Amino acid sequence: MVGYSGKHRLSGVKRSLVGDARGHPLSLVLGKANVHDQTLALRTVDGIRIAGKIRRPKRLGTDKGFDSDPLRADLRRRHIIPVIIARDKHEPRLTARERREQKYCRKRWRIERTFAWINVNRRIDRLLIRKMKSYEMFMKLAFIRHYLKLIAP
Repeated sequence: MVGYSGKHRLSGVKRSLVGDARGHPLSLVLGKANVHDQTLALRTVDGIRIAGKIRRPKRLGTDKGFDSDPLRADLRRRHIIPVIIARDKHEPRLTARERREQKYCRKRWRIERTFAWINVNRRIDRLLIRKMKSYEMFMKLAFIRHYLKLIAP
């Protein structure tokens, strides 16, 4: 089932997506719309599989919505450098390496572009499907379509 988002005042699905440096999707996790982004973040990172093997990114860049010390600690335990923009009035405890990696967070627009590529598919963009499993399958079909466009000229 889909959840109700009070912010947007409609029923829907929350999409959590991890992409590579070029914005190509690597992992997708769906949740109800009334779930916070941070609850889906670790499931999304753990879902990265390339050639059937579980992979971990070197660093994970996110926006202010993911800024929390427990999430940073969980990413460090997975040997992932958290490159998370700090919220106003929050001073996270960063290591020296994490401070150096902050330049990678400037590329967050690539994930927004990936969502735009996915939203070209009307069935996904308008949430015409009411079952979460069906929606997930259409998202995966959109990924396949995207990769086929890259391969075929």
